[in-house]
Amino acid sequence: MPVREFASGDGQPARRLWDDLGGWYRNTSPTADVDVDRAIGRLLRRSTSGRRFRRGTAAEGGWVADVHGSMVGWLYARTDPDQSYVVPLVPPEDTSGALDPLLSAARDWFRDQQVLRFFVDAPEGRADLHAAAERTGRVVWHRAVLDRDLAPLPSAPAVPASTRQFRRSDLPNVQALFQARHPEKSPPPIPVAFLELRAGWIRDPAWEMQRTIWLAGPRKEILGVAGGTHRPHAPIGFLGPWVLAEAASPPVVTELLGAIVSWLRGVGAQRVRTTIPTPPGDDARALLHHGFATMAESDLFEISS
Repeated sequence: MPVREFASGDGQPARRLWDDLGGWYRNTSPTADVDVDRAIGRLLRRSTSGRRFRRGTAAEGGWVADVHGSMVGWLYARTDPDQSYVVPLVPPEDTSGALDPLLSAARDWFRDQQVLRFFVDAPEGRADLHAAAERTGRVVWHRAVLDRDLAPLPSAPAVPASTRQFRRSDLPNVQALFQARHPEKSPPPIPVAFLELRAGWIRDPAWEMQRTIWLAGPRKEILGVAGGTHRPHAPIGFLGPWVLAEAASPPVVTELLGAIVSWLRGVGAQRVRTTIPTPPGDDARALLHHGFATMAESDLFEISS
């Protein structure tokens, strides 16, 4: 099936497909309708102006699959220093065979942008997306999405560790904890569809996000790190990063997680979600012990351009 670049007039049908097919991203990341509207708007402005991005800089691309003048699928692509990625919006049955040509167009574009690899998040149950990604890529992370309501945690017993907010001077010790617990470079803790990324895990992933990071432990010994992310007026908050030292006791974990839960409740969230690798490690098992339940699973594919 031939595909074409995103063009003037594609805005409304693309938005309708997001409304129909964007539930995975809407439910498992801070992606909101406004992010999609902005992404579509940027693609439309680029198609109208004919402007091209300079190689090596952040760029966006969009491609459309048409059947008899009707949009049957589209794909958004973004280059980023942290993680270049694509978001395919194609019906699960994909009777038109749109996925392969859309991914192929994105692969050619990434190659032209001098990007060696990009990522696609394939939800469990999307056998068509798995098959298309497997033909040219490999799974780098199988993850589960955990969900919990924001009922208060039981009060933790008094512990010698203190829970406090992150300070810039804590960064070396936090980085050392991450390196000790996760020496391999892991994918971001949340999927990144349509988000304006910022370099480094410590920064806001989008302008509208509220973000906090809390630490547990004495001043010179960090026992745990917990981050909270929330979009104003959204019902869902997100936990991440989340990493515990081997020496973190159950009361320390409860105290640290309780601080993030209280912060999320205070900014208006009603539920909290996070992602964990599967099979779960010690950090993830601590969340399951504190009332988190598996909501969804997916594979993150790395595809060479």
